[in-house]
Amino acid sequence: MLRSIRPDNNREAPPVFVASDSGRKSFGRRRFRQNPILYGIIVVMVIEFLTGMATGFDLSVRLYYALGILLISGLLWARSSSRNMSAEVERLNGPYKVGDTISETVILRNTGATPKAWVEVEDQTDLPGVQFKKVASLGLMVAFDRIDMSGVVTRRGEYTVGPLVARTSDPFAMFPYEVQFGGTEKVLIYPKIVDIPDFASPSIHLIGDNSRRQRARILSTEVASVREYEAGDSLSRIHWLTTARTGDLMVKQFDQGSSSNMWVLFDQHRDSVVFDGEDSTDEMGATVAASVIDKYNQGFLPVGYVAHGNKSIVALPDRSAHQRELIMRHIASSKPVGNIGILQALSELERDLGQNTSLVVITASMDGPWIEALGGLTRRGVRVSTVLIDRASFNGESNAAALDHLKTLGVSTYPLSRGESIASALSMPLVEQQEGLRQATVRIQSGQTDHLDITSENTYGGNQ
Repeated sequence: MLRSIRPDNNREAPPVFVASDSGRKSFGRRRFRQNPILYGIIVVMVIEFLTGMATGFDLSVRLYYALGILLISGLLWARSSSRNMSAEVERLNGPYKVGDTISETVILRNTGATPKAWVEVEDQTDLPGVQFKKVASLGLMVAFDRIDMSGVVTRRGEYTVGPLVARTSDPFAMFPYEVQFGGTEKVLIYPKIVDIPDFASPSIHLIGDNSRRQRARILSTEVASVREYEAGDSLSRIHWLTTARTGDLMVKQFDQGSSSNMWVLFDQHRDSVVFDGEDSTDEMGATVAASVIDKYNQGFLPVGYVAHGNKSIVALPDRSAHQRELIMRHIASSKPVGNIGILQALSELERDLGQNTSLVVITASMDGPWIEALGGLTRRGVRVSTVLIDRASFNGESNAAALDHLKTLGVSTYPLSRGESIASALSMPLVEQQEGLRQATVRIQSGQTDHLDITSENTYGGNQ
């Protein structure tokens, strides 16, 4: 997007004012550091003025007037330079993901008669690790300068870019001026999305012996069977032929076919997150959540999403692009400061979780009652997959007890540590990893035993 923007204000760069007494005492030193040349010239002027008045020395008086003219010329130069500038800013709208390069182009024009040998251009932003700041030069023969600035975004969230600030001065840097162009714009950084394996599809989608067809009380094009009438059943569902044959009211039971859905629960409780500098369990969890949503939404599976950070969302399962965008925006902007834990979130979802449902829980929580709740859902036939982020890898308190508890209850668990490949961690649950390791160990031990038996037989035969 290309914008031509005029300066909103034109003012001398203000010093830093502090209201406290200690701030007032250090104000002179701070301001002197900002403009040492200006105050040095003023001191020399005062000395020359006093010397000329006391001694009548003509050179001192002339030097005093020369320095005064220099100050006035510098002030007029600086004001003229700051007023006779315009800027065009081209910012890409995105969308951006963590790891993308965000860039912009600034075209600075000199519309006045004074050259600008040094113009510091900064597009102010609170993007972590990104700084849009460069120096331009506008001479009499060069009326404009094109400045390209870029940076790599490292953290998801909602940030601001702007206003554009140009700082200029006179040739002796005595009178710095700051000009602001335009206002601020919002930039939403989405979490990083990685390619992950299919680890959490509802079992109704699996092939072979693992697939199953679900009986449902919803209307469908396929009638699977009949059952006895129950209070509340609609008369339109009565199967009259079977009713006439048996003498009892019988209703049609429809087949839900291959319909199924998935829920993703991202734990953003303030007590479950661990920060270690710029890295956090929440940032890793957001990457997992976004990758899961993207994976199964592209597979046209209805996906629901639940998270309670500084913003709460309960998005019912849907396969539309609008649903995906809604969830991604929430993952990008929500912060891990919520007060609703996994157990409370599960209680809200309980009636929506059935045998044809898959639930993915992403958390770095410690051991607690929420694990028993997941075990109960597993026993009910819900396919529960838990991505447990290792707190110790982020220099937090270990949640190994939660991992052991999940393993004991038979909940499919995928432990994920800092710096570990997410795709590799989601390739196989912990229980299957341990079972495979156990079988491999048995085979190795069996092979070693056979080898020893053969060796002993050969040795015995040789002795004979």
